[in-house]
Amino acid sequence: MQPPSTSPPPRNSIPGSKSSRGGASADTGTKSLGTLVGKVVGLVVALIILALIARFCGIEQDVHFMVKDKVAAIDGDTLRSANAEVRIYGIDTPELDQTCIDQNGKDWTCGRNAQAKLKALVARRAVDCTPKGRDKFNRTLAICRTSATQDLGEALVREGLAVNFGVGDKPGPYEAAQEDAQAAKLGMWRGTFQQPSEWRQAHPRGN
Repeated sequence: MQPPSTSPPPRNSIPGSKSSRGGASADTGTKSLGTLVGKVVGLVVALIILALIARFCGIEQDVHFMVKDKVAAIDGDTLRSANAEVRIYGIDTPELDQTCIDQNGKDWTCGRNAQAKLKALVARRAVDCTPKGRDKFNRTLAICRTSATQDLGEALVREGLAVNFGVGDKPGPYEAAQEDAQAAKLGMWRGTFQQPSEWRQAHPRGN
């Protein structure tokens, strides 16, 4: 009696066959894709966290006004372009409509003079500003400079067209420059004037 014939196992069940290898490759590809997606999601989450930290913890990027931005001095201590607005840190200048009294007892337009000086300092120049915080109107407070003027705020104080101005409990950074302007009787110091902050209180916006 002959032994019963034995049929060979199906091709797809043979270890090491192409089908088995294909399944392993598919599994590996799926794992690689999942790892990649996980990394991308992690990166997006990290960027969102950094953005939130920057927004709520006071981390700000430098502001660069290029010559083509046509930055405007809208008053004696504020610069504006189409994309940004910066108030110069550490100073306070007379408001545009504010007048001062010179050594002869005559009024002069100290607010307009401060604006004109700032315009001259930034005219046809790029301006780089390093943020120091924000004011109550949520404007960026920054120390600004050009290729010709290392510190715009200090330059205005030295001309007697701005006063040294602290923020909160921090004293202003230009005490020495102000003392020099006072001694030389420059700008507002050649006569008498009302502190800009006091003038604003007496002349609220909209009045």
